[in-house]
Amino acid sequence: MRSLFIRLFLWFWLTVVISGGIFFIVVIKNRPFPPQHHHFTPEPRPIPPVTTDPIPSSGHQPPRHPKASGPPGFPLFVQLLIYFVVGGLVCYLLAWRLTAPIRRLRTATQRLANGDLTTRVGIGDKGKGDEISDLARDFDRMAERIELLLLSQKQLVRDISHELRSPLARLGVALGLARRTAPPEAAKSLDRIEQEASRLNEMISELLTLSLIETGSSLKEAEPVEFDKLLLEVVEDADFEAANSGRSVRLTHSCKLKLSGNQELLRRSIENVVRNAVRYTAEGSVVDVALYESSDGANAYISVRDHGSGVPDEALDSIFKPFFRIEEARDRQSGGTGLGLAITAGTIKQHGGTVKAANHTGGGLLVTITLPVAG
Repeated sequence: MRSLFIRLFLWFWLTVVISGGIFFIVVIKNRPFPPQHHHFTPEPRPIPPVTTDPIPSSGHQPPRHPKASGPPGFPLFVQLLIYFVVGGLVCYLLAWRLTAPIRRLRTATQRLANGDLTTRVGIGDKGKGDEISDLARDFDRMAERIELLLLSQKQLVRDISHELRSPLARLGVALGLARRTAPPEAAKSLDRIEQEASRLNEMISELLTLSLIETGSSLKEAEPVEFDKLLLEVVEDADFEAANSGRSVRLTHSCKLKLSGNQELLRRSIENVVRNAVRYTAEGSVVDVALYESSDGANAYISVRDHGSGVPDEALDSIFKPFFRIEEARDRQSGGTGLGLAITAGTIKQHGGTVKAANHTGGGLLVTITLPVAG
């Protein structure tokens, strides 16, 4: 944008300079000059005798030549300087005025790209018929359409999730009744049905949680959270669960910190990252969890590192999207639904923080969460 503004300014100013230069050249070329006289030595004239006659009583003075009056003219270089400075100022204002709608459009585009679906340029009927104004109005229509489509999609997912709850509840009741009368050889099939129903119920629960986070309703239940204690509980629970698979979780560093937010959602978001690390770390390895406070005391940093195979660099940002899978067969075998990290990202964002993933230089995946500390 700055380059466009500079280009417009330079083109306008160059036009003014060229046109002004041509104008001054023509004026100087056509300016009449006084005739030049050849130098010669004048002949001496006799000096008239000085008369001592008194001044006539009529009071008439001898005629005098009037002196030139009025302000002196500016030198040519001063006139050129004033012309160029004033012309440059006018060109600067003109270029700024022409690029103003483009700057607004660029700002709105960045906000829309960051997820603010309510972004509008809001140019209205100003500049009707102007190409840039028409482009801004087209952008507003596009943003409105995208917002409507995404809201409809979220509402559809929310409605379906609610509607599936009742059939799943009835399926659980029917499964319990079937176990009473089923022969022993059917137990394996019934166990598989119960397992799949449980996974489906977990997925629906996570969909509803994700929908709650996206609407911002979770922050209505904000409360003081002793985050160091919460993190310690999460690490102890995860270490207990990981022991069955020959893995472990340890807290390498901690400090006393208080946050403000929804304690249950914060716990769940950290659990999702830690359990994901346990799921993919190498057997017999340790998942390292650490809590640090920034030097200015404004932020808390939570790092979770596993010792697995890591994630392809092009997929580091995508792992926080709903239902994203790197290795589908591996994820399905591990029991993941593809929603845990999306819930984490949504929760951290709603609490004013950020979450990032990077491949550690020593191997494995490093997830870093930043959260603001309660004042």
